[in-house]
Amino acid sequence: MSVVSAGEEHAIDVGAALPAPAARRVLFVDRDPETFEGLREAMRPLGDGWQLRFAGGGEAALAALEQEPADVLIADEQMEPMDGVTLLTRVRERHPTTIRMLLSATARPGIGTIVSHRFLTKPCNVAELGTLIKRSCALHERTGAAEALRRTMSTTALPSRPGVYMELNQVLADPSWQPGQVAAVIERDVALSARVLQLANSALFGLTSTVTTVRHAVVYLGADTIRSLALTAEAFGKLAPASSEGFSIDSFQAHAMLVAKITAAILPAGRPAQEAVTAALLHDIGRLVLVADGSPRWSQLREQALARQLPMHVVEQEADGVTHAEIGAHLLSLWGLPDVIVEAVASHHSPSSVPGPAFDGVAAVHIANVLANEVTPGDPAAPPPAPLDERLLEQLRLHERVEPWRQTARRLAESEDR
Repeated sequence: MSVVSAGEEHAIDVGAALPAPAARRVLFVDRDPETFEGLREAMRPLGDGWQLRFAGGGEAALAALEQEPADVLIADEQMEPMDGVTLLTRVRERHPTTIRMLLSATARPGIGTIVSHRFLTKPCNVAELGTLIKRSCALHERTGAAEALRRTMSTTALPSRPGVYMELNQVLADPSWQPGQVAAVIERDVALSARVLQLANSALFGLTSTVTTVRHAVVYLGADTIRSLALTAEAFGKLAPASSEGFSIDSFQAHAMLVAKITAAILPAGRPAQEAVTAALLHDIGRLVLVADGSPRWSQLREQALARQLPMHVVEQEADGVTHAEIGAHLLSLWGLPDVIVEAVASHHSPSSVPGPAFDGVAAVHIANVLANEVTPGDPAAPPPAPLDERLLEQLRLHERVEPWRQTARRLAESEDR
């Protein structure tokens, strides 16, 4: 292993034993030299396949990227004179393919979630950081494969970023935001306001009184939930096909809502759970992309899956090398959603393939999706649903929890039918 020092930038190559293309190029940015020393030592046991560089500030990082691109950039939020958010904003503009991570001493992400793929709170365990880097790299490889398939579809243009969702992000980035400000953004779109109120009054949230105004919805449900509902409503509105044989948008939305309810029930309350609920609401958006394409691709794959009695995603993988899960994740990544949401969408049929599996949004959305299909009446003219990932259950020792979750899913499904 070699250490190269040049001014504010330091380099350490821990992947020299592998061919250069195989090494993950990671650039750490921090004004504190002690951080470099700690990371240099802590990252050594993680093994080969890493090419780590260190830059002592925002300008040094931008200069380093001009000399050699990075797969991942991890910046400290509290830097001077250029803070981490400003740096990541510039990296997003100049190097859009670089995975951006923000390391912060505060648990309140604010605008950091807009410019970063992952938001990390200090102190951050180095082993966990290594896993997150691997997960983000693997995720972006999968969404890249989906991009290649999308270019072969009849409709090559994906819908633009949901405008209201992006505006909400800007409003909520200000720590002093008020419910009225959030409501004002949503209320500029009458149809969206109606949809948000409809979703807010569904059995998903279990409110005891009817929500009659968007402002009340913001107060009762919280900003993160409202942001999720707005994104879901806009996404479905942009992609929902007028009609398609074998596809019902009402059934599609009902399934998404049930998966979200189950996800919320099986995860502890908190920000990770809220992000998982957003992923649950959007987990099948790639299916909407396929249906809305206008070509016979989706119908043909569906007929094959039905004839062979295989889940749709298995036939999609065989035919195209990617599934509706990756296609949906690709769309959400283009829209700038955080990796924790994109990853749960991409992996909702294959959670055990994610590096460092844990009982997080990836696992919860997968389990909720399978259970939602189990407890709702099946369509005999539809392909069979996907089963639970037994490898995941074994890895996380979740087998004993599945039956109680199944009973919860059944109660939630029955409450929706009333």
